[in-house]
Amino acid sequence: MIRIFAMKLSRRPLSLALLCAISLTLLLPSLAFAHAILLSSNPAQDALLSTPPTQVQMWFSEDLNPTLSTAQVVNAQRQRVDLGNAHVNPGNSKEMDVSLQANLPPAVYIVIWRSDSADDGHVLLGSFIFTVRNPDGTVPQLAPGSNPGQGLLGNASASGTLDGPTLFYLVAVTLVDLGAIFWAAAQLWVNFVLQSAAEKHQEEQALNSQVEGRFERRFSLPVLAVLLLANLGVLYGQVLTLTGNNWTAALNPQLLVEQATSGRFGTYWLARMGVILLALLVGLVMLLWKQRPRAVNQALPLLNLFLASLLFIAITMSGHAAAVSGSILPYSVVIDWLHLMAAALWIGGMLYILFVYLPVLKRRPLNERARSLLAILPQYSPLAIAGVILMTVTGPFSASFHLTSLEQFLTTAYGRTLLVKIVLVGALLLTSAYHVLWLRPRVKKEYQKYAYAKGRLEKAQASLEVAHAEPPEIEAAEKQQRSNSVLAQQVKLREGRLGKRTSQLTRVLSWEPWLGVAVLLCVGLLNVFAGTLTPAAAQAQNPPNGAVAGPFHGTAKTSDGKYSVTLTISPNHFGTNVFTVQVTDLSTGKQLGPNEVGVTINTTMLDMDMGTESTDLQPDGKGGFSADADLSMGGDWQIDVRLHTLDNTLHKATFKVYTPF
Repeated sequence: MIRIFAMKLSRRPLSLALLCAISLTLLLPSLAFAHAILLSSNPAQDALLSTPPTQVQMWFSEDLNPTLSTAQVVNAQRQRVDLGNAHVNPGNSKEMDVSLQANLPPAVYIVIWRSDSADDGHVLLGSFIFTVRNPDGTVPQLAPGSNPGQGLLGNASASGTLDGPTLFYLVAVTLVDLGAIFWAAAQLWVNFVLQSAAEKHQEEQALNSQVEGRFERRFSLPVLAVLLLANLGVLYGQVLTLTGNNWTAALNPQLLVEQATSGRFGTYWLARMGVILLALLVGLVMLLWKQRPRAVNQALPLLNLFLASLLFIAITMSGHAAAVSGSILPYSVVIDWLHLMAAALWIGGMLYILFVYLPVLKRRPLNERARSLLAILPQYSPLAIAGVILMTVTGPFSASFHLTSLEQFLTTAYGRTLLVKIVLVGALLLTSAYHVLWLRPRVKKEYQKYAYAKGRLEKAQASLEVAHAEPPEIEAAEKQQRSNSVLAQQVKLREGRLGKRTSQLTRVLSWEPWLGVAVLLCVGLLNVFAGTLTPAAAQAQNPPNGAVAGPFHGTAKTSDGKYSVTLTISPNHFGTNVFTVQVTDLSTGKQLGPNEVGVTINTTMLDMDMGTESTDLQPDGKGGFSADADLSMGGDWQIDVRLHTLDNTLHKATFKVYTPF
């Protein structure tokens, strides 16, 4: 019974792995995994103030790791003017505050911040200035070319340049992706390509066993070991930024442990390590336990495939897959996981052909090489086509999640890298189409001609041997020998053509994977350059057309048309505002008071997912309702005014409000 069950499972491991992995992804809590980018601040960037502020507040795109996120404020002489108490706001994990010394004199002040994302562990550094005017209204200036905040918390990491530490991090990230994709592709080949080819072509069983054994002996454990070291390199690369690119200080065990255990990034980074270590254990068992029962032999590749799916989940969850609002976050994470699986099906499969399959095939005679290629490649093609389709579909979706405008393709390092990746994927598609649609059919045609000619020659030679066993007629024997000589020449001619086509196909299969490696290198660059993207909310520094800075005043009917609601927001800037509402019954024209209606407002930020805040308004003694409520950043807001009437009916009026930064 166990054996039958294992055999059934072995025929559909990919569907089971896909189902389990996607289910786990969707069932996990909705998280956000992106670089923590500064969205807005108070004082705002380049603000001109008449009175000195007492603190600096900053709002970021993602939850901050409170242990490693910090900020400093200095004057033009690099003297600190903050109180050294930079901290993540306990009530809002996306807000970082730092208090300032009292009565700061008129001057230019530089705020230097360092954000450590609680979601993906990426560290970003940045700065902005604000200025306190002189009493006569003149504006202090920085000395030309000076940058007093440079190097105080490390070097900028979102500029799109490749310095030494950034290059190290790029190598680590790329090796993680490359190793995971290659190792996952090997499991796909074992479970689908090799098993299926052996079932349909009995003569391929011996070669397929050699191919499978080559990966187990030479690649499985080394690839997983590289994965383990590269994963440690990812952690070290992030700590390197925290230490201002000090290679020695980044080896501080306390910092490494804090980064590995802080936030959700630490959870999924440790999950990566756990999956890799478990896969190493399974690989060691497969290497040492050579005479395995059949059921175990079928179950171990299935287990490895499931581990590969889990590894992809851990990589996705600890990457930059979801620089999006919470409403589309699950879709972004699943799409990124499918993108990794597509890379394993297509690019990883080509790497398996290059490093595992072709070296074994090279030692075989020409006719066996051609026969094996024509037996194996059609079994791999459905996986490759599935990978192409998934990559083609998920790539644009991923770009739409992370890019907010077409202009970013040219103005950001992320966008330019994505363009290069698109070109490389296009070249890869053309190359694959060339060998699948043009080369492979010609190899098949030449192999059929060669096999037919060789079959005729062997049949003729067998007839001649029979004839030689009887008293032959000399003339007939000579004629048969001449015919056999012509057939032998035809076989040699067919063999030469078959060899030429086979060599062309294997050459394309040998260099094609390097295009895939270049694509994966671009993926690593996208990971590194994600910090060059600025969310739409951070770009909206100027009011949209028709929006006027200052208090908001508007009137709207409730959705059922029974009441008119007048809303005033003053002063309508990010921070605390006074919300005032007046309600009029449209059937009577009467303004309603507190004995006739209750009023609640819901505030929702439209530019990014920050949740919805609800505030009950109280009678203001003037026939209306009023309360203080916060608009925590500038941008587009939706204000829902909810009316609770005496008949226990809810009525709602909606306002769209632009709040200046």
